Amino acid sequence: MAVPGQGRAAVLRRMDAEWAALQEDGPAARACRRWADGSVELAGCARPSDVLDRVARAPDVVLGWLLAYAAGGDDLAARVVLQALLPKVVRMAAVDPRAEVDDYVAAMWCSVAAYPLVRRPTSVAANLALDALKAVHRLRHPAPDVVTSPEVVLQAADHAHGAVVGRADDVAGPSVAEVLDRARRHRLVDPATGDLLRSVYADGLSRASAARRHGLSPGAVRQRCSRAVKVLAAHAELLDAPGGGFS
Repeated sequence: MAVPGQGRAAVLRRMDAEWAALQEDGPAARACRRWADGSVELAGCARPSDVLDRVARAPDVVLGWLLAYAAGGDDLAARVVLQALLPKVVRMAAVDPRAEVDDYVAAMWCSVAAYPLVRRPTSVAANLALDALKAVHRLRHPAPDVVTSPEVVLQAADHAHGAVVGRADDVAGPSVAEVLDRARRHRLVDPATGDLLRSVYADGLSRASAARRHGLSPGAVRQRCSRAVKVLAAHAELLDAPGGGFS
């Protein structure tokens, strides 16, 4: 089991120092005010710690909003998501006998960068934790030696004191096709944008291939997908409702 040591303490101290510095950073403050202008859940936020405090109120909406910005290259948004999941990262490392917190921090950062928000708009914190956990197990736990599944480790971490947002159970969500169908019926995306999102997130086309299919430039594909994903993230609860909330 990973035990507190000099190396482990060092990475956490660095992250604490970085997070403290961000609270006084001018560009970070401007980014938070920009987010606040575009999201009801983030209204009034003036620094990263304010945004972090809002995660517990509406985790899927706030994390989804941040992940949408992170997908567009916003490192600050990704860093706030990482900070929100940091307590769980530390707990997962504490109950894992073969990995250190450094492994989990790196895996979580990669999970944040690669998170498929359109396909999994709900249970975001739990999904991120499970993605990071599986990544660490693939790296540190060769298949013949695995005696405990990642899901069990995640449940053990969730039962530790001070659990953060997200649960280990019920991480399955609607498919990409279901999310996009609901979004179109709720008029959150127009038909052309829905078809573009389907090409990228359901069919798995690269930006260049999607651009050729839809007669767009790769840059336009990125911009349109980024804008649409932000809209979907802001309506995560609606899109996850049984039946899509339709009558």
